[in-house]
Amino acid sequence: MNLQYVLWFLVSLVISLGLFVVMNRRKKAVLAQCLLIGAFGTIFGVILAKLVYYLAMINFMVMYGWLRSLVDVTMGTFSYYGGVTGFCLGVVLSARLTHQKPMELLNAFAPAGLLLAALARFGEFFLEGVGTRDMLYWEHPEQCFFPLAVPNEYGEWLYAGFVLEGLLTLGVLVLCLICIKKQRFLRSLFYLCLIQILCESLRTDSFTWLFVKVEQLLCMLGAVGVLAVYCVKTPGVRHRWLPVVYCIPVSVVFVVLEFALNGKIPISKPVCYVVMVAGLALMSLIEARTFRRMEVKMQKAA
Repeated sequence: MNLQYVLWFLVSLVISLGLFVVMNRRKKAVLAQCLLIGAFGTIFGVILAKLVYYLAMINFMVMYGWLRSLVDVTMGTFSYYGGVTGFCLGVVLSARLTHQKPMELLNAFAPAGLLLAALARFGEFFLEGVGTRDMLYWEHPEQCFFPLAVPNEYGEWLYAGFVLEGLLTLGVLVLCLICIKKQRFLRSLFYLCLIQILCESLRTDSFTWLFVKVEQLLCMLGAVGVLAVYCVKTPGVRHRWLPVVYCIPVSVVFVVLEFALNGKIPISKPVCYVVMVAGLALMSLIEARTFRRMEVKMQKAA
C-alpha cells in the first residue's frame, strides 16, 4: 500500500467533505451526513474498487491465488470506477440513516464528489506507472517535464494522463456549479463518464478483458445508463428511447477507433482522437436535448 497516496486521499476527503458542509450548511443533520458519507463512502469505495478489479481480472487473480489477490492492497489492483460506485452507495446509505431521500443527498453531494474524484486522480502522481501513457522519451526531450510527463523508476518519462483526467474532472465540477442546477448527480455522472471514455483510451495501464478496456466500457455504459434514466422519466413521448439508440452507432465508432489506435486498422492516431472527441461532443448534445425534453415533460405533468 502506498502510504503517500492514502494520506493524499484522506486529506482530499476532508477537503471535499468541507465543501459539502459549506454548500449545505443550512440543512439539518449536515454534520452527521458528512461523517457518515466519509465513513461509509470510504469503506464501500475500497470494497467495490477491489471487487470490480478482481472480477475484471479474474483469470489473473485466480492464477495469482484467489484469496491472496483478493486481500492484496497494492494500489494498482483497485478500480477507480468501482471506488466511485462504492462511494455513491455510501452516500445512499447515509441518506437512509438520516431519513433523507437518496437522490436529494446525491444531488447535494455531487460538487464535493467531483472535487474528490479530481483530487483522487491527481493523487496518482504517487502511484508509479498508474494513469500514464508510454512515450518515446528519447525522441521528445522537450516534453519531459511535469505536469506533461512523469519519470518512472528507470528514469524513463511517461505522459501524465492522470493530470489531464484531474483537470477535465475539475472542468465537470465547474460545469456542475455554474450550469447544472437540477439533477446534479445524474448530469455530473454523465459528463464524468463521458470524459473518461477519452481518458481511458489515452492510458496504457488500463486493464483489459480480451480486447476490451474494461473501465472504458463501464464509462460508456454509465453514460448510456443516465440517458436511459432520462427516457424512463419521460413517458408519453414519441420515440422516447431514441437517445439510447443513437448511442449505439457512436459506440461502434469508438470500438473501431480503439482497434485503429492498437494498430489493427490503418487510421492515424490524430484522426482517431479527433473523431472520438466529435463523438463525445455528439453524446453531450444528445444528453442536453434529452434532459430538456424530460424537464418539459415533468413540468407539464406537474
